[in-house]
Amino acid sequence: MTVFRKSDLDNGIPLQFWLSILPNFSNLIILDLKFICSDEILEVIGLYCLQLQEINIVSRVDICKSVFNASVLIRNVSDVGLKSVAYLKKLRILSMDPPRNERHNKIGRCVSQTGIIMLICSLPHLQELRIDTCDIGSTLINTQVQIGPLSLRKINYHFAAADGMRKLLKICPKLRELSVTHLSENNKDDIINEISVSDLKLNRLDLSFFTFTGSLQQLLTVKGSYLTNFCLWDSEQSLSFDALLCIGQCCPNLNTLFLITQSPNLIIPKYYQKQSQIFSELQMLTIGNGFFNIEQILSFFLENTNNMQKLVVKYQTKTKIDGILMHLLQKGSFRNVNCLWLDCTFEVSKDTVKEMIKLCENLRMLTVDLDGGVSEIHKYICDNNLDLRLGSY
Repeated sequence: MTVFRKSDLDNGIPLQFWLSILPNFSNLIILDLKFICSDEILEVIGLYCLQLQEINIVSRVDICKSVFNASVLIRNVSDVGLKSVAYLKKLRILSMDPPRNERHNKIGRCVSQTGIIMLICSLPHLQELRIDTCDIGSTLINTQVQIGPLSLRKINYHFAAADGMRKLLKICPKLRELSVTHLSENNKDDIINEISVSDLKLNRLDLSFFTFTGSLQQLLTVKGSYLTNFCLWDSEQSLSFDALLCIGQCCPNLNTLFLITQSPNLIIPKYYQKQSQIFSELQMLTIGNGFFNIEQILSFFLENTNNMQKLVVKYQTKTKIDGILMHLLQKGSFRNVNCLWLDCTFEVSKDTVKEMIKLCENLRMLTVDLDGGVSEIHKYICDNNLDLRLGSY
């Protein structure tokens, strides 16, 4: 057996069972012990499961009483267990607990930032470190230990700064996916420039609370040909149609695009002539704005690609869009879409939803506010024996 993923029903199995059975799984490549894992289990894994390339060691949170009779949160995996994981030299993907906040006196046993750094430095082939709610980039650059270069391919960095970005890219020169959130007063353009002048060939770039400036345009010019996934959460209403064209022209290989903005300038010109090779590879689009012309913006993207599979449209104002949807349906714009998510602010009639289901043969997931008509649509799906699920908000 090379793959073992526990089910939720396994959570009640006693520790002794895992300690006795894991030595028999020496050929495991993938192991998922989420909410089961403990330091004792990791000790066994470090001795017998040396072929592992992916492991989930997220542990359960317990509440205990301290000597002062106060409630203290503890985890079943600590730095002791991480020392055992360090023996898994073939490990490529690791999911684990977030580190303890050193200033939080209600956190007991758990992993520390020092323990995480020690572990990362011990795993030469580690490409992805999955830690919920953890700023991995800041953890790496703020350590007092000399580290790197590492093999990590994916990093998130909050509270970004230019000097921190420069240091991070030296520590992780093989990055392919970078998620940056600007939550400080540091200059955004300086951060972008550090990415531009680096040797990185990113496949995915997520920028939250950034602005579309000349620096970002330059970044896309020099790095855009490598990108297949781009996300921009525009913080200063900077996104315009020219910016949209820049993204499309500089990133010809994009298959996933995520754009959220409050910009009133994202307007498709009335006499815009379609350009070849603009968003032609796009398969997944998430677009959100409180001002754009919905039909214009959807037509722009849907007419430029024949590969659209997933479409998510976010909006802020209650708006009836029956006419818009029917027009797009008649043009065949949704013919390849298999997942459609429409914001609950959109008012869509039951008849329009039925027409969408009828005309979109590839549709497998539909999320729309039916305003009390869910049972009727469910009956329509069942009566016609359709392979379609209705999503929820």
